[in-house]
Amino acid sequence: MNEQNKAAAKLNPSAVQAIKWLIAIGIPVILYFVIPQTEAVTLEMRKFFVVTAWAILTWAMNLLPVYISGLLLTVGAILWGVAPATVVMGPWTGSVVWLSLGGLTLSVIFEKSGLMNRIAYFFIVKSGGSYKGIVTGLVLSGIVIGLLVPNMTGRVALYCALCYGIYTALKIPNNSNTAAGIMFAGFVAAIAPSWMYLSASENLQLVNSYLQEIGKDVSWMQYFISNFPVMLLWLIALLVMIRIMFKQDAKIDGKEYFEEKYKALGKMSTKEIKFLIILLGLVAAIIFSGIDPGWLFTLAVIVCFIPGIDVGKPEDLKDVNFTMVFFVAATMSIGNMSNSVGVADLVSTLMMPVLQNINNLGMFVVTWLVGVIVDLMMTPLAGMASFSPLFISIAENLNLSVVGTTFSFVWGVEQLFFPYEWALFLILFSYDVFDMKKAIKFSTGRTVLSLLFLVALMYPYWSITGFLQ
Repeated sequence: MNEQNKAAAKLNPSAVQAIKWLIAIGIPVILYFVIPQTEAVTLEMRKFFVVTAWAILTWAMNLLPVYISGLLLTVGAILWGVAPATVVMGPWTGSVVWLSLGGLTLSVIFEKSGLMNRIAYFFIVKSGGSYKGIVTGLVLSGIVIGLLVPNMTGRVALYCALCYGIYTALKIPNNSNTAAGIMFAGFVAAIAPSWMYLSASENLQLVNSYLQEIGKDVSWMQYFISNFPVMLLWLIALLVMIRIMFKQDAKIDGKEYFEEKYKALGKMSTKEIKFLIILLGLVAAIIFSGIDPGWLFTLAVIVCFIPGIDVGKPEDLKDVNFTMVFFVAATMSIGNMSNSVGVADLVSTLMMPVLQNINNLGMFVVTWLVGVIVDLMMTPLAGMASFSPLFISIAENLNLSVVGTTFSFVWGVEQLFFPYEWALFLILFSYDVFDMKKAIKFSTGRTVLSLLFLVALMYPYWSITGFLQ
């Protein structure tokens, strides 16, 4: 086939976009007419399935900026009468949206303060500066960074930039095991510690807000006691997996480089010290005050800009990803509408006969599996907002652990096989340091390992600590 025929065989980008829009609009329209309206399935429920399907397909195919699609979902649901405005806009009156905004803002200030590089370089220097030392130092630094930086998106962005800088400075060959190992170590450092501290994950905070509505929410200290030891082992297991899967294949000597970098930082600046005090105060308040973390995050941001403290600068706000806040609110609106129109209760009733003889462990495995499957089709936030109320209802009706069920679902949703499944992994993949084969290899290994941890370590330890309320 000559070049002209090859070009002709390719679909025009405009045609591809038109097909995507046809799918995003056509499937919801079909659903509206296919789903029967009965006593159990109301008109509002049919409308809910239509707007939710449209939103998920739009996000999955990246047809609109998430800010615009989120606004259209929210306003469209109100105008079409899916649920009252108080329900659809409900997330803005809760703390999770403000927690996300505060976390994103603190992440920007954290990066500009210099604390990120200081902590990471310290661990890398202490680990020796070799390939194994770099990977180990990055992963271990995540334990500290995860406590101080409450936003996962911010941590991923920080670690990706740091690891790419290391890859470039040490002139590591592209798509080598060495390059991939360093990038994956940064991703693990950013993501894995989110399960050590309740305050370190927007996903866990979102689910905990649903649990709060039924009086089953988990405190920071309760979560820490029931998860930190196991998640420390999880972090170590991922570190070992990276070192086995991606053995060094490029000669590097980074000891002198990192020592110079760390030395160049000098003594901690006044700004770093002030910001560190604010972050430690935030952590202490989350643990001991009993105040919802969302409001504490907002207060911490305000403190950064108080005259005399001046840790944050007005120009820092230009780098805050405000559009992500609207996306978080939109995905939470799906959960609110689901509860309002009765979807969770309907599906729970339909699934009860299938799950009526299941025990806690069986339920956790089922919800983990559903989470993994859901992540293939929609974003983690959208999946959690859509399905968390459902699993809460099912667990309550079966008299099983509501907390264990919902957190097992989140554990599944955060696993993946392909980069497109999670925007945070796409950030890592977008640096073009490793190919798809290596991405799938790492992701699949991590997913399989997560199921083993759930069954062999998380469930038994949760049972011992009384986490399974």
